[in-house]
Amino acid sequence: MFKIFLSIAIVVIIIVITLYYYLIKNYNYWRKRKVTGPSPQLIFGNTKKSSLLETTISECIKNIYDNYPDEPYVGIYELRTPVLLLRNPEIIKLVLIKDFSHFQGRGIAMNENSDPLSANLINLTGTKWRTLRTKLTPAFTSGKIKNMFEMFVDSSNKFRKFVVKFADAEETVEFRDLAAKFTTDIISTCCFGLETNTIQDNDSEFRSMCRKVLDPSLTIGLKRLVRWYLPGLFKYLQMSLTPIEVSNYFMNLVKNMIDYRIANNYHRNDILQLLMKLKDHKLSIDDNNNHDFDDKHSDIIIDDRTIAAQAYIFLLAGFETSSTTMSFTMFELAVNQEIQQKVYEEIIEKIKKYGKLSWDAIAEMEYLDCVIRETLRKHPPVGLVPRVCNEDYILPTTNLVIEKGVTVLIPIHAIHHDPKYYKNPEKFDPDRFFMDKNNNKHRDCVFLPFGAGPRICIGYRFAHAQTKAGIVALLIDYKVSLGKNMAPTLDYDPIANILTNKLGIWLKINWRNK
Repeated sequence: MFKIFLSIAIVVIIIVITLYYYLIKNYNYWRKRKVTGPSPQLIFGNTKKSSLLETTISECIKNIYDNYPDEPYVGIYELRTPVLLLRNPEIIKLVLIKDFSHFQGRGIAMNENSDPLSANLINLTGTKWRTLRTKLTPAFTSGKIKNMFEMFVDSSNKFRKFVVKFADAEETVEFRDLAAKFTTDIISTCCFGLETNTIQDNDSEFRSMCRKVLDPSLTIGLKRLVRWYLPGLFKYLQMSLTPIEVSNYFMNLVKNMIDYRIANNYHRNDILQLLMKLKDHKLSIDDNNNHDFDDKHSDIIIDDRTIAAQAYIFLLAGFETSSTTMSFTMFELAVNQEIQQKVYEEIIEKIKKYGKLSWDAIAEMEYLDCVIRETLRKHPPVGLVPRVCNEDYILPTTNLVIEKGVTVLIPIHAIHHDPKYYKNPEKFDPDRFFMDKNNNKHRDCVFLPFGAGPRICIGYRFAHAQTKAGIVALLIDYKVSLGKNMAPTLDYDPIANILTNKLGIWLKINWRNK
């Protein structure tokens, strides 16, 4: 019997030692390369608080960033995986722009079979990404957005009328959800000719499906952690972040819209029409990355699944980031009433000049533009951007080799709150973005709410325009203040996909001139 127990004990000890070695064997990776960084904790590496959903990953990384003010980069570990945290804007510029060819992918794990909607521009890399990106970029030029601005105005008018009931009752409203009604209406109408009626209809099926994906959920939050920290396990288990009913809904929705346009010979100058032009064609890429239709020399097929995935991400990203930005902007205006008054005066001045809400009117609202930029600086919806090195890369002016497969992190939230680039960063100060007062406005890679370089958010112009339109529509008639129980500071939700206040943003809407 003793021998049996001894044998079991030896086996257990061997297993424990083997597991321990497996967990720590990478923890000397950065030390070998003489890269400074914090000591990792067993299992969690340097991301324990975000791994346990105690804080957002952006805030977790910011704490590390702040501890190494003199380092151009810091070696950290996500669980047991070595990751390079970039701090120097010039190095970030190399990764995002100058040497982008070495860092094309975000390294986001996806399972196209179990989650077909995940194969979208945000997650894709390589040839398929370049092809789609090149073909779709012309749909988001300033000229195209200007041409569809009347549809922005229609949604703005519906939004203004809907808000009346809150002003009449002097009712407190959760503003992120209210803003999402507006941005959903715009993105679905302008890009896909889809009438979702999300502003008036609280029970809109479309909005309900979007909530299933984007509203904070512990289940989805845990799946995102697995995807971020254990991408191999995420792929092995064929995990999906999109609920099956949501996937089926959007796949059927896009298919029905395509079938209707084909059957009725209906054409519309929008994103869906552009995607339809690519359908059932194979795309070839020459050595200069020029894309043309060529059925003989091709390697990419654009089918209904591809179209649905792109439509899905445009819809979600288009309304969610803008509604989040709108809600944070209105929160800051509620806290800073003198800034809100200054925005209102500019709005009235430009509306009187042009006689109505128009593209030219919002283009001249420079102070509002600075307010939105300052919101995006202080509360960037996406606070952290990963890039994966696709071939060994020697960092210029150093001896550091970033090896193929290593992830580098661009800490947007941390950079936006670095006093080296933004004096008194916790203060909401739109004046810092006036070009004649601060030269940082156009400085490379210290203002990154939409990223930079070839993978900059394809719809950033659209998002900025609809955010402006929504704020103008509201402030023409109303003023906002903090709700009774709304704190003047925010507590970000670690479960949410993008930056979100844990308890929502509750504002009181009042008539301005009644």
